[in-house]
Amino acid sequence: MSQPGGSVGRRGWMLVAGVVVFIGLLGAAAALWFAAGERRSDNVASFARAPVGCNTTLDFEATGTFVLYIETRGEFDQLAGECDAEQTYDRNPEDEPELDAVLIDPEGAVIDFDDVKAVGYDVDGFVGTAVRSVEIETPGDHVLTVAPTDGEPFAVAIGRSPDEGVGLLRAGAIAAAIAGLVLGGVFLVLGSRSAPTPVAPPAAWTPDSQAWPASPPGFPMPPPTTGATGPVGPLSAAPPAAPGHPGAQRPPWGPPPPPPA
Repeated sequence: MSQPGGSVGRRGWMLVAGVVVFIGLLGAAAALWFAAGERRSDNVASFARAPVGCNTTLDFEATGTFVLYIETRGEFDQLAGECDAEQTYDRNPEDEPELDAVLIDPEGAVIDFDDVKAVGYDVDGFVGTAVRSVEIETPGDHVLTVAPTDGEPFAVAIGRSPDEGVGLLRAGAIAAAIAGLVLGGVFLVLGSRSAPTPVAPPAAWTPDSQAWPASPPGFPMPPPTTGATGPVGPLSAAPPAAPGHPGAQRPPWGPPPPPPA
């Protein structure tokens, strides 16, 4: 049988563990969700950008599919070479220009552009819409030339998807939140349950100090005894006559009576 003090201590430990698990996992879920938003911002900020009317050298360190975005709002970290373009740009997104650009690989060959799903982003002051995709097969320096167009300036951003890695972080945040609710709830429920009332063991059997019953339970009590130890004959109607009395009976085993005088 467990001691009451140990039960109370165990329930207290479960309550503390429930609170710690609940707060810890929910905090981890919030951190992962926040990191997902930061990851999207970092993806957009890491895009390479080419201004209009310039030849921009792009150093592709990896191969694969890259997306070209018409970026109507944003800014350049720096402008290389003799490119005469504004550092910042803010064009009406509804006045999106047609892309007129040429990409040349390290061997001097022109790379064709492919169509892409029109996805966009609006993150930390950068607004862009996907217009083309390109397959980079050879790493190294590529030159992107963007022809000037009428209207306000804009830029062409090149990179992967802005949501790359974001879905995984958000899935982790949801999983951590669910785990915190379930595991923390289980510990809190177990810790808040009342301890079972201890049941005393049955007392050891001891013989009763009273006399044993005269009859089994449910049977009538027997009549009182007379104290005789042998068979009892029928009771006579009158007491026996004294010896020598005319009415006295002679016992069969006695001597004969004396003759009359």
